[in-house]
Amino acid sequence: MFISCSGEKTIVEVPEQGSAVIGGYWTPESGKVKGPIHLKWEKGRVSSLCPCSSDTECPKAYSEEYFAWQPYLLMPGFIDSHVHLALDSIDFYQCLENWHNPSLMEKGIQDTLLHYLGSGVVAIRDGGDLPGFAWCAKKRIENGEWQGPRVVSVREAVARLGMYGRFLGRGFQSIQDWHRAKEEFFQQGADQLKVIGTGIISFNQYEQVGPVQWSVEELRELTTSAHARGILVMVHASGEEGIFRAIEAGVDSIEHGYYMTSEHLMQMKARGIAWIPTVAPIGNLLKYPSDRYSAHEMDTLSKILKGHLARIKEAYNSGVRLGIGTDAGAYTVPHGDSFLDEIIWMGEAGIPEEEVYRLATQENARICGLPEYGKLEVGIPLNHLQLRDL
Repeated sequence: MFISCSGEKTIVEVPEQGSAVIGGYWTPESGKVKGPIHLKWEKGRVSSLCPCSSDTECPKAYSEEYFAWQPYLLMPGFIDSHVHLALDSIDFYQCLENWHNPSLMEKGIQDTLLHYLGSGVVAIRDGGDLPGFAWCAKKRIENGEWQGPRVVSVREAVARLGMYGRFLGRGFQSIQDWHRAKEEFFQQGADQLKVIGTGIISFNQYEQVGPVQWSVEELRELTTSAHARGILVMVHASGEEGIFRAIEAGVDSIEHGYYMTSEHLMQMKARGIAWIPTVAPIGNLLKYPSDRYSAHEMDTLSKILKGHLARIKEAYNSGVRLGIGTDAGAYTVPHGDSFLDEIIWMGEAGIPEEEVYRLATQENARICGLPEYGKLEVGIPLNHLQLRDL
């Protein structure tokens, strides 16, 4: 078994039973507790966390294999609540070409999964790809064939045929078409249902978003189909109308949500809907500039970013559920590394660091439907945790 050591960008192999002295730990409830602390685990799960009077006193009384982790803080592993394993963040169209070479894709995804673990990310929620590469990765990890974070996968997204999202799923002509295919759709496997509610935002014209794809009633029917099977629903939506329809349909989370309004936030809080604002896809274009976009487009992006960060702070202050998701795989949003970017962006929005960590662990576990993740307590598997620099 292993534990992620994000402090060294690596994975540490550990036995099923052992002990270590750590420099401290962090939980959403306690905050940072400084060590030295003696950590013990049995059968791969935390069995005790006890303060030490010295770095050498605790391990002497035990015969298990001992690790010196004094430079590190033990904490729950991060969860990225919005990624696309089948994209590489560099060249979207080349990625689509690579989809015709499964062996190449599998090698790239295996490397990506290991990089996530080295970055402290122990679980990810994938937003889908038409060939099902992420679903395959999920299964291979579960079967012990590959090493990587826990993968929560939608398998493929539900989009309106001929509109944005054709690379994410097969597309449906109508809600009647969906009802005819939904049994087969769910039988192929889905941890959550992802619905494409709108197109993407324009970089040329402020507040311009691709068209909405489903009516409120249609979205409600899609949502009901999933909820009847105990499956959470995430909706890609931006723009005032698209976000409004998603809220009215009773979805569980809104992804991206560019051009969110104060009224939207009030409605989301009342209904317990989470928002994953994915700042990195726009923020990183400004943070890591290139000649890909015109000065006008960069100005538009800057305006979008400013409003987006302000709305995120408003959401936090209002008690709206927030999650940390990167949209990794999108241009300039590299897998694993962009999680730190997203954490920094949430800090830029004005959310305190401790609260950002809580969102990245405890709240993301709730959004992703992972009750054994996002916390540090006796009984938690060691490979759900990470070692970060103090």
